[in-house]
Amino acid sequence: MARIYAALLSQLDALVAPPGQLSRYGLGRLMHLVNDTLVTLDSPAVSTPMSLSDHLLERSRAADDVAEKVSGIMGDETAATLARQLEPLTCELSDALSRLPLPDTVASRFGTVRLTDYLRANVIMVVDLALEELATAERAAMTESVRALTQVLTERYPGRTIEVRIPPYAAVQVGALSAGPSHTRGTPPNVVEFAPETFWELATGRQSWQRAAASGTLTFSGVHAGETARMFPIVKIR
Repeated sequence: MARIYAALLSQLDALVAPPGQLSRYGLGRLMHLVNDTLVTLDSPAVSTPMSLSDHLLERSRAADDVAEKVSGIMGDETAATLARQLEPLTCELSDALSRLPLPDTVASRFGTVRLTDYLRANVIMVVDLALEELATAERAAMTESVRALTQVLTERYPGRTIEVRIPPYAAVQVGALSAGPSHTRGTPPNVVEFAPETFWELATGRQSWQRAAASGTLTFSGVHAGETARMFPIVKIR
């Protein structure tokens, strides 16, 4: 959990300092996320939590509603005003994450979820914002976001037919969509390997499988490896 906290806070720090980096909409997105996180940290739950996969699906379904709320936060404020309003909120979030104990399970606006998975989803959101606004993300945050997204692949497509590799961040095994062999040892018969940026763009629906394969930043081998194309995108952020 501490690793996820650190990744989230390091990416938030990189987004807000130095000031003047973010667009009005970027500042609005960040204010919405920080506000939502502060509310959720104070909302412990005892009901059964959903999986990270289901939590991201619920976030995808709420993307339009979130965009509307972001517009409401921005209003007619200038970027400088939004930045001043955001600064104390990020400090408050950092303090809140340092307080123990934190709840294991929380009632988020997207449903009951483990706090770990809620914060993993937030890391995905801030990495997306960093890539869009700054064209780069903090390594720790990128690492945690890629690991979270590959965890979702294993939840949605359990099995050991295809090995998905995103060096140096993650390697997982998933099941084929049709009948296929299970890999147990040695060289996997079905392998898909992504450049990290390509995996991210496919995971968030920004690039097509065909274009990625043509660019050489995605390679795959084996009878079932191409079935991985139908597993993307993983999450719709907006």
